[in-house]
Amino acid sequence: MLSKLLSLCLLVCYLVFVPVIAQAGITNFSKFVTAEYWQTNNKNGNDVIMDKFQVADFNRKICTVSPTVVDLASYPKTVSGVSIKAKISNYEVLNDDLYLHGNRVSDNYKNIIRTQTNVDAIPSEVKVQYAVTVRRCNLRNLPTGEGLFHFPSDQDFDILQETTIDPAEPIAVFHTSTNGYFYYVQTVNYIGWVSKYDIAFTDKNTWMQYVSPKRFLVVTGKNITIKTSGEIVEYQQGAKLPLEGEQSDTYFATAPVRGKNGKLSKVRVLVKKNPANLYVGYLPYTSNNLIAAAFKFYDTPYGWGGLKSGVDCSSLIYNVYRTVGIYLPHNANEQETSSGIHYSFAGLGSEKRDEIIKNLKPGACLFMDGHVAMYLGQSGDMPYIIHSLGSYYEGGQRHRPMKVVVSDLNLNRSSGLSFLESFTNAVEFR
Repeated sequence: MLSKLLSLCLLVCYLVFVPVIAQAGITNFSKFVTAEYWQTNNKNGNDVIMDKFQVADFNRKICTVSPTVVDLASYPKTVSGVSIKAKISNYEVLNDDLYLHGNRVSDNYKNIIRTQTNVDAIPSEVKVQYAVTVRRCNLRNLPTGEGLFHFPSDQDFDILQETTIDPAEPIAVFHTSTNGYFYYVQTVNYIGWVSKYDIAFTDKNTWMQYVSPKRFLVVTGKNITIKTSGEIVEYQQGAKLPLEGEQSDTYFATAPVRGKNGKLSKVRVLVKKNPANLYVGYLPYTSNNLIAAAFKFYDTPYGWGGLKSGVDCSSLIYNVYRTVGIYLPHNANEQETSSGIHYSFAGLGSEKRDEIIKNLKPGACLFMDGHVAMYLGQSGDMPYIIHSLGSYYEGGQRHRPMKVVVSDLNLNRSSGLSFLESFTNAVEFR
């Protein structure tokens, strides 16, 4: 009797347990949504992929391949006004029907925005000015903070939002909007408009201390917050803080603030030591460190261009990789064509695609048009990924997780193809 009861119990457990593990698509199985599970099953996961010198060389290769990524340490003192004008004058985003607060935007409104770009004031040669961000801020496609959307009901995908910039980021400043409220700037991997109130100007020597700090802390958790001059400032994963010193349980760091005259000032801040959130210098470049960093964002809301303190698919990858000192392009399509070891899926069937993916090093990235995911490894014979997922399709219906999830590759796109069938390339960044 006891053996029958035991057998029945095992059968019930099997029926309950197996579907959770084997379910297609997004998984919530407790083991699968922890970094520890994938790290434990990651052979050689603690081996260093590249040392700091190799990482520095790899970053230089990224700069040569990716047009949006620049080496700020060797940035020129002047740039062509013609090239800046050409970039600013790209108003293609305004060609579509757009909505503000649910109302269709008029042609007059669009013309006002164009006028604010102030392109006629750009000289033939632009002298670079130097500044540092003082808070987490938005980098915009055009000089306005108002969100524009393709649909009246949409409040998530602001088409003018390019990305977010963390505090203490050095930027090169080229140009000012007509009303003086926005600056056109270059970050390490993007160009666009920022609010004048989010940056502080400085001299080049001070600026270089942010470009190439001698000692610094890297945020390895999802984020940290620091109080500076009465303001709570967020630093997201991968952000750096100049480091002055430390005691047994505290770091002494400096945070940038904007003075009344728009000039850079520094305040000393005390940051409690927490190995889960902060590291002195970059983390060693191992696949297990990449996995740990990615899972800090698990279940975090999807944030287009970093809005709502969230991450979209490409900013998740960007944040993870900069914890180990690698600075990728921001957009997924540019990450796909950046430096690294590429594996093309062109013309391959599902079986061959599956074979390539299972031989990737965990931490590698899988790309399709407009989306990127990080490969975690496999359980049984099923590969899994972690990614910031806006939507997928099932049974012809659109589902919107709008958060960072773990899934297999059986999710479907609007085309009816699975993610496995939709991937175009895999890239190992080494």
